[in-house]
Amino acid sequence: MEEQLLQFIWHRKLFNQTDLITTGGAAIEILHSGIPNQDQGPDFLQSRVRIGEQLWAGHVEIHIRSSAWYLHMHEHDTHYNNVILHVVWEEDQPAVTEDGYRMPCLELAGRVDVALLERYRHLMNNEEWVPCASALMDVPGLVRTSWLERLMAERLEQKTLSTLRILDQCANNWEQTFYTVLSRQLGAPTNSDAMEVLAGGIPLSLLRKHKDRPDQVEAILFGAAGMLGKEINIPYVLHLKKEFDFLAKKYNLRPMPALQWRFMRMRPVHFPTIRIAQLAAMITSTDYFVSYLEQHASAEDWIRLFSVTPTHEFWDTHYHFAAATPPTQKHLGRNTAITLLINVVAPVMFLYGKHQGKTALKDHALRLLEELPPERNAIINGWKECGWMAADAGQTQAMLYLKKNYCDKRRCLHCAIGMQVVK
Repeated sequence: MEEQLLQFIWHRKLFNQTDLITTGGAAIEILHSGIPNQDQGPDFLQSRVRIGEQLWAGHVEIHIRSSAWYLHMHEHDTHYNNVILHVVWEEDQPAVTEDGYRMPCLELAGRVDVALLERYRHLMNNEEWVPCASALMDVPGLVRTSWLERLMAERLEQKTLSTLRILDQCANNWEQTFYTVLSRQLGAPTNSDAMEVLAGGIPLSLLRKHKDRPDQVEAILFGAAGMLGKEINIPYVLHLKKEFDFLAKKYNLRPMPALQWRFMRMRPVHFPTIRIAQLAAMITSTDYFVSYLEQHASAEDWIRLFSVTPTHEFWDTHYHFAAATPPTQKHLGRNTAITLLINVVAPVMFLYGKHQGKTALKDHALRLLEELPPERNAIINGWKECGWMAADAGQTQAMLYLKKNYCDKRRCLHCAIGMQVVK
């Protein structure tokens, strides 16, 4: 028996409640098991039980053995003076509060279905891909779908934590925040930190002053990235260097160390040079990102916004500032645009709606994910092999979150699906 399982059994009343009595022989009636307490103090708050003829309202503490009361030194803690019932698997020692009151104790050993205990042990100890893999499709579809809807919002909440950090660094400037989060995602995974540093050093407002000169926007970004320091005798590169030297003096710009950028072991289309050129194209083709958030733009609107091609023909024959390559447009593909929508637009929109008190924007962030096709990766394939098919990107995002934050950590008793399996 584990304490978290005993708490679950108590909370859900998954035990035989016929002829309940305390270890002292008094009849018990459970009126309300209480509210789980996530902070310091007893396990359940605002419980209501009838013991004998007396109705009690207060707290309930759960232990496997009653002697744990003393191991945890509750007898010296005033938080436990309002405990009205000590629920244990077995009582091996009476528990007494700080003021000397011996608490009524309820033993649950012998009152819990053995099959429930076996189901729980199987979830905790099996070696399946997820603990409930063999029982997953026995759980009603409505339970699984409703749980994914909740996890979609939970995952977005988690993703907003990094956005909150950036928002604070940007002094609550939402345009700069969107631009920084966008830059970071364009560099993911290898160059995400470097792209964030670049965006943090070059205000979006400065780039927007030059949006009618795409070459100057590129010059500022590539120069600030430290990529124009080498002597490269190519006309367009020399032009960018000349423009940056002039603008760097005008705006007091300092290049970042070029060593921060990584090119090794990645496809050329993901090179930071290409991503910076695509970022420059997005900036010159868009007036405001936040206005798009507030307009409740559709998923396809955002995909079109992100589906850019570097403005200068130099990039048709280059992946970086060295040797030329056969001509090919470096268009930002649909799959990458969808990734930006999932990892930039939805989290920023969700947080923006939360901060502005606009529930409709938070709801729209979730709907955007539901407009997108399901993602394809090893984890989603794993769920598919269990018989569970995702309907859209919102569900695949929830499935990724479920696997990492619940299944891998065996948090089955905190999962609607796991609870259904145990019950």
